[in-house]
Amino acid sequence: MKKLTLLLIATLFLGAAQAQERVLNRGIINHNEGAEGSPKGNSGFGVKGGVLFNSLHGDGEDQIRGLKTSTNWHAGFYSQFSIGSVFSIQPEALYTRREVKSDDGDLRFDYIDVPVLAVANLTENISIHAGPQVGVMLTAKRDDNEIDKEGLNTFDYGAAAGVEAKVSMFRLGGRYYRSFADIGKFDAGLLNTSLNDVKAGMFQIYLGVGF
Repeated sequence: MKKLTLLLIATLFLGAAQAQERVLNRGIINHNEGAEGSPKGNSGFGVKGGVLFNSLHGDGEDQIRGLKTSTNWHAGFYSQFSIGSVFSIQPEALYTRREVKSDDGDLRFDYIDVPVLAVANLTENISIHAGPQVGVMLTAKRDDNEIDKEGLNTFDYGAAAGVEAKVSMFRLGGRYYRSFADIGKFDAGLLNTSLNDVKAGMFQIYLGVGF
């Protein structure tokens, strides 16, 4: 699975490089202009970032004392491959910071996330997107002290869906991601075995710039 994640990241880099070549040869791409003057063209690459709101779901959620919501951030870039005037495929590579806050201490996890989304234009400026997402945990910290990732599930997978508005070269969107993988795989309480029965959920709000 980690090899698949690296392959998806490499594909995204290749798409971004190809789009960058078009920028250098043709100037900045107008994302609202299609191949034949259609207003629904949707290809190119760009950068994006924003806030995310962390949540947990699963049987172990009730076993975590004083569980609190947390707000963090994500940032990265995307590449978009047009399939006709309405549909496109959009892979992304994002650095994502997730957090679990509770009375037992704060846990922070940094990930590289790679969603691969199918995008459909509803109007000239509004689109919906949905698709699978995989992620690899880079670091884990407890109360700002790095901890061993043994006992944590370092590979994450799930599904994401959202809506996006485009104005000129700018994008504003909201997306929800739901993980299908438990955060923990502990035999006994190094942290809390309740993490074996909880999965991540994240609502993201982001601003992007396309080229």
